[in-house]
Amino acid sequence: MAPLVVKIGLTSQDQEKYLRFMKGKLITGRLSFHSPDLDSSPVLDTILINRALTLGGLHFLLTLVEIPNSERERAMVLSGVIALAGTSQWDFFVDENKDSLYQSEVIVPDGSFEKGLYTTKEKRSTFKVRTVGDLTSLTCVTNSNWLVDWRTVTALGFKKVEDTPTVAGMFRLVAGGRADVTVQSFSGNPDLSIASEGITLFPVVAVKVLLKGARYFVVSKKAPQSREIFESLQRGLVIMKKSDEINRALVETGFRNPAVRDWRTLRLF
Repeated sequence: MAPLVVKIGLTSQDQEKYLRFMKGKLITGRLSFHSPDLDSSPVLDTILINRALTLGGLHFLLTLVEIPNSERERAMVLSGVIALAGTSQWDFFVDENKDSLYQSEVIVPDGSFEKGLYTTKEKRSTFKVRTVGDLTSLTCVTNSNWLVDWRTVTALGFKKVEDTPTVAGMFRLVAGGRADVTVQSFSGNPDLSIASEGITLFPVVAVKVLLKGARYFVVSKKAPQSREIFESLQRGLVIMKKSDEINRALVETGFRNPAVRDWRTLRLF
């Protein structure tokens, strides 16, 4: 019997990272998640989804569908153009679209999503950020369609918040001096750096931001054989949680990073 074609959304840059990381590797084997290609959450999430579907017993062919940004990805999964979003989604999005989406086991529990203030290597040594009040002289760039990020950043009191739809665009604005920082997930690289389209950014040392909410993988109920896909995903995630693979992946990629455990969380209270 021919495998079920399972479509999943990723940007072109994340597709490159995913394919480069997976080259020569078996999704059924034990994977090490120490890689600069995994400095992007959607890349890791797509690997975890592929792994879960495989462990869950689904006979499938994963097909990467190019998306321009996260807003378009959410629209495509709601309409069934893609079966899965290539990255986990916030609880509020899942709650608002229960009629259209299956919700997986929790991937990122509430209270565990931390991000850094990323800037250029030259600038990070000049920024002295210790409290929320120190942000009033800085300009930040993020995406207004990342609602949790946007609400968090605008509440923190930056001098100005720029809006751009893509991660690559955020990096360009910081590198070009139109923004001082962008709020991004930590990486597993020794220097915590992250890269996009040839631009490398580094976190302002000793401070981090907490994003409130939990995140889940979602399957479109409008996609072909969506129930079968979802049930396989769930079975696989249970296996991966029991073996601690999901936590190990989050730690090895730096998303849940021991190196920033003692960094100060910037908060309004």
